[in-house]
Amino acid sequence: MVEDLGWKDVTEPKTFIRYKGVWDMQDLYEAMVDWFRKRKFRFREHIYKHKHPSPYGAERQYTWEAIREENDYIQTVYHIYLHNYDIRDVEVVMADGSKKVFTKGRIWFEIKVSFVTDYDEAWDDKSFYRHLKSFYNKYVIKKNFTQGWGPKNRYEMYNFAAMIKERLKMESDEYEHKYFTGVHKLY
Repeated sequence: MVEDLGWKDVTEPKTFIRYKGVWDMQDLYEAMVDWFRKRKFRFREHIYKHKHPSPYGAERQYTWEAIREENDYIQTVYHIYLHNYDIRDVEVVMADGSKKVFTKGRIWFEIKVSFVTDYDEAWDDKSFYRHLKSFYNKYVIKKNFTQGWGPKNRYEMYNFAAMIKERLKMESDEYEHKYFTGVHKLY
């Protein structure tokens, strides 16, 4: 939150997802990008590595970043690391008789969300502005981080993880507090 405390951005704890089985990688990829675009994030894929296949299958690594400016001073940044192990393409016959290519193997997600204050570094030019920024972070907007933006981003991150689990058809395919704010699902 503040540079005087030794760190510039406020980071939520990471979320991890592991899965082994069969999934539609194209659908998963498009759903994740669409999730960020609907929430007005700019999405970038920094790294895509496809390693030479071993006898067990190929290996792919993705590193993604999604950025949204909350205002002129605060920016929300998602860092997503995705690693596929022992993957190979399998052809699956759907219920209607059509054939579709899915991916079989293991997948690992690491999701981190953080805030960056003064992301364009407008307050770092002079010593007076740096002290003013430090005062602003410590005393003026500190409560906004702990009570406003922090829980909002944590909730968003958990919803994103729930969407991934839903696409992978995992058993815990939704965020358990999804309807905590008053809208309850009837069973």
